[in-house]
Amino acid sequence: MPDNSTSPDLEALREDLAKFMREIIYENYMYNSGQKETLDISSIYERYGHLASKDLAKNFLERWKSVQTEEDKRSARHFHQFALFGYLGNLLKGIQEEMARVQSGMSITVDGDEIGYHSILPRLRNEPDKDKRREIDDKASELELELASMEKDAWQMTFDVFRDFGFESYFEGCKFALQVDYEWLAGELRKFLDDTDEEFLREFNSLSEKVLGYSIDDARKCDVPFLLRGGDWDGLFPKDGMVDKVKRFFADMGLPIDSIPAIRLDVEERPKKRPRAFCSAVRPGEEIYVCLRQMGGMNDYHTFMHELGHAYHFAHTDASLPSELILIGDSATSEIYAFMFQYLGVNPVWLKEYIGIENPSELVEFQRLLKLYFLRRYASKFLYEIDLLSSYNINGRESLYPKYLDRGLKVKHRDENWLSDLDPAFYSAGYLRAWIFEVQLRDYLKGEYGETWWTNPASGDKLKEFWRTGRMYKPEELAEKVLGQKLDLGPIIREVTKA
Repeated sequence: MPDNSTSPDLEALREDLAKFMREIIYENYMYNSGQKETLDISSIYERYGHLASKDLAKNFLERWKSVQTEEDKRSARHFHQFALFGYLGNLLKGIQEEMARVQSGMSITVDGDEIGYHSILPRLRNEPDKDKRREIDDKASELELELASMEKDAWQMTFDVFRDFGFESYFEGCKFALQVDYEWLAGELRKFLDDTDEEFLREFNSLSEKVLGYSIDDARKCDVPFLLRGGDWDGLFPKDGMVDKVKRFFADMGLPIDSIPAIRLDVEERPKKRPRAFCSAVRPGEEIYVCLRQMGGMNDYHTFMHELGHAYHFAHTDASLPSELILIGDSATSEIYAFMFQYLGVNPVWLKEYIGIENPSELVEFQRLLKLYFLRRYASKFLYEIDLLSSYNINGRESLYPKYLDRGLKVKHRDENWLSDLDPAFYSAGYLRAWIFEVQLRDYLKGEYGETWWTNPASGDKLKEFWRTGRMYKPEELAEKVLGQKLDLGPIIREVTKA
């Protein structure tokens, strides 16, 4: 057992952890929603410096190794994970604030039209002209080069921390701290990419020729947002009325949004609102923000439902449970429920009932290919991240990014995006594991409540049971607890391929 004379006061730490998370998440929400000009996280870290310390991370590492019960081990592991990444975040806060400041002031000019950094993706998604997309991409790449030096400094600082903790690489450190079997996942994904390569190339090329007017060999990453927009169905997914339609679905499920005061919707347009939708769980069970910048088309509906999946999870989390278990843990756990609601939006019955499409077969087929694309994208990205981050020396390795992404997605990627498309702590693996288990869990719900399980309010009650524990359990643990199974790519592969 650890020396109690030097062990931290767990209850005091839990209280401070909840306060820290509340303040840091709210600050990020206000900035990323475009309601604040600058990001100020330094003052928050200063107030809670005792949480983001090397000593606390090492203390809980030792505690994790020495405590006996599974409950104590889980608590220590979650606290170690928080303290390790919190210590790193404290060191990186200046770079993060500077990057946020620089990004807010960045823009490009195309045909006399100024496009802010955070408006580039919405513009690409809605730009039908190939030459203008290329011009936007060329100018945006210059911005990425400006940001790359700061991103590289951040990664070098990250490597110094992980090296100091004795890890052979960032990859090995994340594998230990998060307790995820990345090698198993990588092996399964390599096979998945090989097995679906021929079918994906054929179908993706056919879509490219239809939508873009040229083969996928001539396409670039900047063409993909427009290619996958699904513009043919825009008229069925208008901006006006989106919120009401989605609200009706949740009400029919016995989970009306308006009866859950914790969930607060932010769908207002602001010039500096980030294009990537997000959910901010400021206070689980009490204060959850769903932030969406509408860009037009059905993607808005699916993105909105995805973020509401997060919101329902966090809104029903039991705040009386230890804060380290519900606030810290595996990001993949909440992504399960986000994907679950997102993909209801492509179910034929759902499309007929809530969107009014009598024969949605063509749209459903498009969405199948879209899901196959994103699975291959994140599989390729994850394999790239493993290759890059299995060594502390990343200098001169920019070409790894197009090597993996070009092979997986068949369109040309730029070296300049090698760091901007790199999420911390292998978040890509979280997405992938959530995708895998979501299909398994959905099959379970179908077995319990019928093919249209979401029309049975009892399914909502069952989901509330899962949501109660926040991030306490990983997808692997949920698969074992709920289904008595291991994670299995079989169901999702059958879902996204014709074979």
